[in-house]
Amino acid sequence: MIALWLAYVIIINMKEIKTNAMRRLDKAHIAYETLYYDIDDEDFNAKAIAEKLGIDYASSYKTLALKHEQELFLFVIPADHELDLKKSAKEAGVKNLAMIKVKDLMKEVGFERGNVSPLGVLKKHQVFFDRECLKHDQIIISGAKKGISLRVDRQALIDYLQAKIGDICHD
Repeated sequence: MIALWLAYVIIINMKEIKTNAMRRLDKAHIAYETLYYDIDDEDFNAKAIAEKLGIDYASSYKTLALKHEQELFLFVIPADHELDLKKSAKEAGVKNLAMIKVKDLMKEVGFERGNVSPLGVLKKHQVFFDRECLKHDQIIISGAKKGISLRVDRQALIDYLQAKIGDICHD
């Protein structure tokens, strides 16, 4: 009973939070819906969040940060897909890419694991969406804070980010 009450209090307090991702959408006049969830750290992944929110994996997206030398790239893929590094490097026009290590995410991107959002990163980086996003008018992305996801118009988001769409996931 106490755990349920604490989860309720946490979610109520989250509703008062404005993340950088939300601020950027507000500034760009892009409508979004804020979705709140409560999840344990050991279950914290894109598929589990989609399940908590009661949405299908196909419209729920995770953002992965990768590097080529000193250049950072963000790849946004469906929650139940895996990024293909060779395809992603080809789309980015580089020879190879490496995932940023979890321990380096905060220093490199400004977020902890699971909180990376294509909107929350303060420096401008090239963003790539997997072509599967074209099947959905709206997609769910990280709100740049654990417990917050955002439902946003796919095309408005891609236009705003000047993102590219490509074949970046394993078949």
